[in-house]
Amino acid sequence: MTFDVTDQQPFSASSINTFLRCGKQWEYAYVYEFKRPPSLRAVIGLSAHAAEETNYQQKIDSKNDLPLDDVLDVFSTAFDAQLPEAENDSEETPGQAKDSGIKTLSVYHNDVAPGIQPLWVEREGLMVVNDIPYGYSIDLVDDRERVRDYKYTRRRPAKDSRDYRLNMIGYAMAYRNETGSTESDVVLDYMVRTKEPYHWPVASAGPVPDHAIASFTGILETVSRAVQEAMFLPTGLQSHACGWCGYRDICPDYNA
Repeated sequence: MTFDVTDQQPFSASSINTFLRCGKQWEYAYVYEFKRPPSLRAVIGLSAHAAEETNYQQKIDSKNDLPLDDVLDVFSTAFDAQLPEAENDSEETPGQAKDSGIKTLSVYHNDVAPGIQPLWVEREGLMVVNDIPYGYSIDLVDDRERVRDYKYTRRRPAKDSRDYRLNMIGYAMAYRNETGSTESDVVLDYMVRTKEPYHWPVASAGPVPDHAIASFTGILETVSRAVQEAMFLPTGLQSHACGWCGYRDICPDYNA
């Protein structure tokens, strides 16, 4: 059994990371397109993203951030709209999640946003990397030619996290595809939702080097070949992705 990758939606940093965590998870999500309810964590992230996107879009021209209350109103509206579809979370109730999101977004808006002047916000595109389609969405580029992405998480990412390395390289390649220029930096603004939320930036400390892009391209080619050969191995059993996977109730390997 083989798949023509041109019949699938383009790869992205997110889908590559999914495949590397677990081939079966990728198969359920991208081949069979099984839809699972969003997690509370995802609802918080999407709602905070909508709030700051609203702020940054108007800031391109105004040069000023919106009042915090306006940003929190956007967050609350988006959160309430998505909550009915969200699955239950064993670690926090919807009320706790919303309060945590509001508290964390407040820290971001008060401490991080004032230091960012966006040039453009939310740009999507498609490029071809060695005949493989790759789709991207760039959250923000600031006036210092830094590509930025803001993420909300319950735990600070590990220093050796593969996920954010691939994301950063993908953003750099996307920026170059959009502009024909080289980024000055790539910054992932992690907002960690602990009892006292805090900002944890991860930066590339300059343009992403050529060897990193070559490594990324090699990973993309490897994943593409595996997908073409339908090699969807249940590697979540080793990576421990099963612990939070939305497909584990239907996965025969997890339930074996």
